[in-house]
Amino acid sequence: MSIIAAGILSFLITGLPEVMWLGNPVGSASAVSCGMGGSGFMEVSALGILVNPSLLGISERGLQVELAAGMDLFVEKRTRRVYDQFESSIGESEIAFNKGIEFFPGGVALAIRGWDGLPESLAFAAGLRVPAFYGYSYERTMRDAAYVITGDERLDVSGILSEFTLAVSFIPSDVFSFGLAGGYITGSRDVTWEVTHVDTSLDSTYSHRSESASGIVTRGSILFSPDDRVFVSAAIDYPMPLSISPRSDGDPIAWNVLSETDYDLDMPMTMRLGSLYVPGNSLRSRFTGEFFWSSDGSLEFEGENLGLKNSWGINAGVENTLPGGPVARFGFGYRRSNIASALDRMNFTTGLGFCIGDYNLDLGASFSPDRWRQTEITGLPSFVSGDSLTIEETDTKVMFSISRVFDL
Repeated sequence: MSIIAAGILSFLITGLPEVMWLGNPVGSASAVSCGMGGSGFMEVSALGILVNPSLLGISERGLQVELAAGMDLFVEKRTRRVYDQFESSIGESEIAFNKGIEFFPGGVALAIRGWDGLPESLAFAAGLRVPAFYGYSYERTMRDAAYVITGDERLDVSGILSEFTLAVSFIPSDVFSFGLAGGYITGSRDVTWEVTHVDTSLDSTYSHRSESASGIVTRGSILFSPDDRVFVSAAIDYPMPLSISPRSDGDPIAWNVLSETDYDLDMPMTMRLGSLYVPGNSLRSRFTGEFFWSSDGSLEFEGENLGLKNSWGINAGVENTLPGGPVARFGFGYRRSNIASALDRMNFTTGLGFCIGDYNLDLGASFSPDRWRQTEITGLPSFVSGDSLTIEETDTKVMFSISRVFDL
């Protein structure tokens, strides 16, 4: 049994991207980190502190408030090689061209440090963040061996995972700070599958499956500042298993899933290491970088390994304040897939930041291109052995955030 089967229809003849069942990770805490390669782990802001609570040790004094939201544009083209009667390739035929736009809340958070009545060595943060969202639309025209249209097929996936987080940091000195955070994860995913035939004598299909999920995650981090301009941090995320409650309605079909009844699903432990360097030049530059490792390969369901690989990734970014102008950001990210190397992802990012009065307004964008063949990935039940299906995908994410620090 493989987690790859979770939420995927076994009778689809084309491969589905991992975003369909894993969810699309937001990654960036806000538009600032979105424009810097997705380096949200080292973002010293209210939303960044929810991911790395030890950053409270170098945050601004006062009450920080931050709000973020985003939009994701996913474009996918699927082509198949066409052969003549002598089994010679004569070109490619486009079988599907999918495009979808999803809007998602990045999160809202506040952080408090230096409040009268609180010890100087303590700071707190709380908020809501969105670690991942589900959004995928697949539509194709079905044809027979003579390429005559026989019907239409459509698959829609939607949903979101939210995390309500509380964080506290202990700041014993200017060199070290320690942080702890706990979050409650809740969310849902909906999958709808429809098939309509040209031949009215054939029954059309409509089926819907929804899943609600809930769980708890704990994280701890430490920040070390050997110099006023150099900061190094390490953290560990330890989530409890997600409790999944599925429900199906519509036409009775055989969903290929882990379970048709309530079940618990293991979640991977994640370790992170990040750094922040502020050289102190005239451009007020900032350099950030992070590395993360996730124990996906150890995940099990009912005592059986889920057949995944450990995943890891790197993110890096730079920020410069242009003379008399806005803040400019650039970055790069790479994430290794826990399914197959053909699904590894790279992203290129950029962003701008503006200061309007007491408010900081930021805009970030991320672009991720990918191309892979069905034959490069084994194990997906929707694949046909030996098929020549080629998938080309682009994922463009745009985020906006607004923040302010109030004096206490």
